Amino acid sequence: MSQKKTALLLMLLTGMTLCLVVFRQRVHKWNGSEEGAYEIYDRHYVMITGREDSDFWDRVYESALAEGKKRSVYVERFGEDLAVEYGRNELLRLAMQASVDGIIVPGDEEEETIALLQEVVEQGIPVVNVLQDSTGSIRQCFVGNNSYNLGQDYGRQILELLAEEKDTEEVGAAVKEPVRVLVLVDENRMDTSQNLVLLGIRETLENAGVDADRVSVETSLVDNSRGFSSEESIRDIFLDAGKLPDILVCLSAVHTRCAYQAAVDYNKVGIVQMLGYYDSDAILEAVSKNILRSTIALDTEQMGRLCVQALDEYVRTGYTNNYMAVDTRLITAEEAGRLVER
Repeated sequence: MSQKKTALLLMLLTGMTLCLVVFRQRVHKWNGSEEGAYEIYDRHYVMITGREDSDFWDRVYESALAEGKKRSVYVERFGEDLAVEYGRNELLRLAMQASVDGIIVPGDEEEETIALLQEVVEQGIPVVNVLQDSTGSIRQCFVGNNSYNLGQDYGRQILELLAEEKDTEEVGAAVKEPVRVLVLVDENRMDTSQNLVLLGIRETLENAGVDADRVSVETSLVDNSRGFSSEESIRDIFLDAGKLPDILVCLSAVHTRCAYQAAVDYNKVGIVQMLGYYDSDAILEAVSKNILRSTIALDTEQMGRLCVQALDEYVRTGYTNNYMAVDTRLITAEEAGRLVER
């Protein structure tokens, strides 16, 4: 890196840190009124999110921001709208240097992340992991869904599809090949949540007496490292007849969007039954049109609110719950149609 680029980077980092220090010393935020009034906040929390699933994180942040205002807390979407794209751990370091009052961030099980969260907490800054946990860290709270229960929800949907298929089978028909269930998993995620979803699916089928010879549950790794790598990974499944499953399970909004678009592009709608995740307008429309069989939505309003509540409780009392569960709900075509028409 040239000296000129290094100097510019240092200036940018210094500027960000100084701005955050100003927030740290009792935030005054211009509210846009003609009288020139200011809103005064007692604490400054930051939320660090990835750039994927932007619609999902927008909703979570809006809820956290609203809850913060009720508590005289300013919640900043940290790292947004910068000329330079910083990784999550770089933003964690910057927030720590600025001595913010609390941090909300998705976790993982990488050693670097665990060590960094340890350093943050030891500096006296409470941390809430959201959606994804860092189970080996000393973070104060994890706010998210129960991954095993999510797997059970998908498992029950698979059982319904199996029952429908059985009802349509002709008496005396030839023995069919085992139903192939394919679960899309993020190749870059290091936490155990995806394994718990798989366990929930498999045990739900097993407990219902489904013979392993009748249904196979497999996984397909999706590369999210580049801009369009998810689309490419999922497109390859639809282009290869040998990879094409009977039932496709998506565990993220991005994978859901890529899957239903690939099904439309390659005329596989109805051939592959797809179970989605999240309730964006586009996903709801796909469910209402039966492109997706159903989708499971997290309560993003509850998620953002619980994150701020957990931080505030810890700041005030020194204690908070280790885990706060976020509600989920299953949305099928009929409900999706009503939601789209609102």
